[in-house]
Amino acid sequence: MAGMVQGRIGGFLVGNDIRVSYENGTLTGRFGGALIGKDVALSFDGTTLSGRWGGVLDGKDLHFVIRGNEGSGRMGGDVVGWDIALSQQHDQITGRIGGSVSGADLRLTARDGLLTGRIGGDVVGKDCYLQVAGVPYLAAAALAAMVHYQMHLDRSRSSS
Repeated sequence: MAGMVQGRIGGFLVGNDIRVSYENGTLTGRFGGALIGKDVALSFDGTTLSGRWGGVLDGKDLHFVIRGNEGSGRMGGDVVGWDIALSQQHDQITGRIGGSVSGADLRLTARDGLLTGRIGGDVVGKDCYLQVAGVPYLAAAALAAMVHYQMHLDRSRSSS
């Protein structure tokens, strides 16, 4: 089954476009720009989403498992990374990425091929607007969380 996830995480000035296609159990594509962006290469068997984004040297891992209406896993690395825990009730996807101090709440609405809402708080958070086809909404939400996490890393690097 072929599908795609595409749209934007963040606003007009500070945000990342994402364009990922799904075919034969593989999600491939890119988020960010042509020069300052990250490639995405993930496998998805309907329940487990795993693989890498970024390059060979600066890449990060994603491992996310869907069990019914919940999904959990980790992005980044074993030592320096964020946990991800999401739950879907009807058309609402909620959860937490990261820890209790350095992390973000996720509140999204999944309806009619769109995944919209917010990752993070009202002030520091990012808007999410994704078109989704042929990919479960929980998997698309994990992709949105992945992009948000990378934006957090990029912001941390630029402010240090």
